[in-house]
Formats: sequence, structure tokens, C-alpha cells
Amino acid sequence: MGLLIFISLSGFSQKVETDISACKTVLEVLESMRSGKTKAEVEKQLNNMLSTKAYQTMFRHYNRSWRPNHLPEDVFKRMILSLRFPEEYKIGENQRADAMLIFWRKNYEYLDKFKRDIELLSKINLTALIQQGVNDAQKWLPKSMKIPDFYFFIHPNGGSTAFAINGSQGYDFFQLDRDEKGDIDVQKLVDVISHESHHLGLEPKATAFTNAKDSLAYNFLMTFVAEGTASKFVDNMPGGFIPKVSKGRTKNFDSTITNIWNSYTKTEKELFSQFEADFQKIYSGVFNSDSIQARRASYWLSGQKGRAYFIGAELFGAIYSAFGKKTMFSVMEEPKLLLKYYNRAIQKLTKKHTGLIMLNEWLTTIL
Repeated sequence: MGLLIFISLSGFSQKVETDISACKTVLEVLESMRSGKTKAEVEKQLNNMLSTKAYQTMFRHYNRSWRPNHLPEDVFKRMILSLRFPEEYKIGENQRADAMLIFWRKNYEYLDKFKRDIELLSKINLTALIQQGVNDAQKWLPKSMKIPDFYFFIHPNGGSTAFAINGSQGYDFFQLDRDEKGDIDVQKLVDVISHESHHLGLEPKATAFTNAKDSLAYNFLMTFVAEGTASKFVDNMPGGFIPKVSKGRTKNFDSTITNIWNSYTKTEKELFSQFEADFQKIYSGVFNSDSIQARRASYWLSGQKGRAYFIGAELFGAIYSAFGKKTMFSVMEEPKLLLKYYNRAIQKLTKKHTGLIMLNEWLTTIL
């Protein structure tokens, strides 16, 4: 099948390791379960599967510092085993695994379709798609930032549709977008590659603080930088008060995201109030590193498109609308300037628009 290849993107310095081998490996595991092999035999196959680069990278994604033990390897393994051996995992044990089980069960029951989908994937020119996605993403990064070499893999997952971590991009085989014929939607895959490539290339200047509260505030602010810039510029998302940056189509946007985005727009003032309040709690000592991580996970990044995506997009979108790409890039390079430049942008934009939200002036003095 040619499942593991290395490519070099012309015009760029990236080398991309492209890996879809996990799809065939999972097929072999599911076929073994369906054929009646013993639990010990299947478990051995699963152990080998989970030790691969693709799944080890996936576990690093799910078990980040702000959500440790979100999906332990053993839980994930037992969830898969439960397809044939129900006693291995019970619904309610792990929220993430519960949601994944729906996808695994569907594909286990329709194994012929699963196999056909792998064959369809193997025929796609991933080299060309990644080239296009990287090109689109690089346009919205300053010249000082280059998308690095990366590991690109597609694997059966059932959780995050796509993610970037430590020089890797992971995509869920189960949730690849489909066209009307049921084939993989190539254009939508390019859109997601662009978004995730932007994350890999975004590398602001290193910033150190002597004050612990400033350091914590800066780390919290960075929550809004990566997803905000990718959403606003790469995806061309509409805004609450800040419109799309171009007349082209919005990417990575469906009816579900539309509803989420519309709900954020209706409650934008409240979201900004929460944004300010969290900074106040950092500087008043209410939030420490643990509690702000919990707040980030439960409020700002929860759901399919967390609130941080929307607020980050509004912050950077305002700067772009008021001052243009060059100034926006300078803030992207040095995010500690974000709050100050946002307020300056709003002051300028209020001459043309009404209802724009200014931050409390004290926020522009921190960092």
C-alpha cells in the first residue's frame, strides 16, 4: 500500500514523514477480533499497535500538562477490547473513551466499509495535499516563523478530529470529512492541514518574566494566540464584531461550528467579561498554575470549538482590521503586546463601527 513515505515540499525546507500505517494495523486487529482469536492474542496485537509512533503521539496529545491522565493507554486499550470482550470496559469509566467507543463500534460492525475507506485513503495524493495546506498556512505567519519538518499521520482515533503537538500532526481516520459520494473530501482535508500547520509554525519570541503572576498571565494569554490566529486568518472565520478578513469562503466550518460561533457572538460581552475576570483572579492570587489550567480546560478550551478560539480571533482580528497585516504579525511575534494593541485597535475602529468591546485599561499595563 505504500503506507509510510517521506516527502520534501518544493519551495520549502520541510521534510514530512507521512504515515497512514495505523489504519491497516487497526484493520488487522479488528479482523482478528472478528475471526475469534483469543483475548491474549488480540491484546498482544493491541500492545504492538499502541507502541507505534502514531499512537504514542496521540497519547501525548490527550495527556497534556493541563489535562494529565485524560486518556490512559490502558483505558484506551480496554475500550477497544470491549468490542469483542464487553467485560473489559464499562461506559462511564472514562468520558473520552466513552465518546470514542461509538466510532470504534460502528467501524467494527461494518468492517468491509472500513477496509474500503482505507483503500480510498491509500489512493489520495497526500504529498500534494500537504504541500497546498502548508503553503496556505505559511501566508499567515510572519517571515520570522517557518513551518518546520513534521510527522503527519492518519490513524483511527474517535476523539479529536485533528491536532498538532511537538512537531506532529495527527488526523482521525474515523472522522475525515466525506463528499456526497462518501469519498474523502480532499478540499476539507487541505483546510484542516492548513490550520494544524499554522500551529506548528507559530513560534513567538521567547519571553521571560521575573514576576510569577506576570508569567502565569502570559501563559494564560497564550491560550488565545494559537487557536485565535489560525481560526481568524487560516480559516477566515467570521467574527462577532470583527468581520472576516477576506471575501473568500470560511474553512473548517460546518453547521455545528456555525451554531457554536453564533452563540459566542450573542454572548461576546460576557465572554470578554470572563476574560478580564480571569486575569484579575491571576493578579489577586485567586488563580495559581493548577487552578488556571483547570479553568482553561473546563471553560476556555471545552467543546468542539472552545471559547478561546473565538476571543483569540476577535483580539487578533481587531488588530488586523485597524492596522493591517504587518502590525498584526508583529503582535503575533510578541504576544505580550496583544492586549495593548487590541485596545488601540478598538479605539480606531469605533469611528466606523458601534458596539466594539474595549478591555479594562489596567489590562493594557500588564506584562
